Amino acid sequence: MNCLDYRRVLLTGDGETEAMRQHRLQCAHCAPLFREHGAMENDLRRALEVAVPEGFTERLAESLATQRPVASAQRTGRRRFLAAAAVGAGAIGLGLYAWIGRDDPMAMASIDFVIKEEAKSIMMGAMPRAEAESRLADSLPLASIERIGQIRHISPCPFGGGMAYHVVLMTPQDKVTLLIMPDSSRRSRASASHDGLYASVVPLRKGSVGVVGMSAAVVDSVVGAIQA
Repeated sequence: MNCLDYRRVLLTGDGETEAMRQHRLQCAHCAPLFREHGAMENDLRRALEVAVPEGFTERLAESLATQRPVASAQRTGRRRFLAAAAVGAGAIGLGLYAWIGRDDPMAMASIDFVIKEEAKSIMMGAMPRAEAESRLADSLPLASIERIGQIRHISPCPFGGGMAYHVVLMTPQDKVTLLIMPDSSRRSRASASHDGLYASVVPLRKGSVGVVGMSAAVVDSVVGAIQA
């Protein structure tokens, strides 16, 4: 068990195995990450344990009845992601072949960030949601990200000679990392793979985003959902 494997498993939310525990007890880097992750899980658990107010069901039904167009748009976005995921999984042989030999510097830097800096970024804490919404409104809005999966962490970080926004995203298939770079533009997609991780950097309407994951098919699916 090494630090990269420990972070990969811990951030999926599957719990700590005995091998992971033994590694954590001897690792000065992973022990703080474990405490930070546990605190975040406890906060989520307490939020879910809030008692449902009286009359909530009736008010929710009324609210949904007046917001059907919005809900429909959200379901459409989710279906797009799942459809893209299915296509990626069905063509995984071809997808893996397409990754061979690619070595884009920014995509490689995105992988390097996940291996060396992601845990540190998480331990530094998340930024307020309102600030994140404002900073990313013109590049990749939070609402668009949340149609793909659940945001587990978001914070600013130095990256690629400028400022990026680090997002840990849990999709229906797996955890991925987004590095949103509002001030770094590019014209086309570029990819890289290294040490069991896959990354693609794609243009946004303002800037670009790096997508990193442990599966080429999942990265392809997230990229497809972002560009849909």
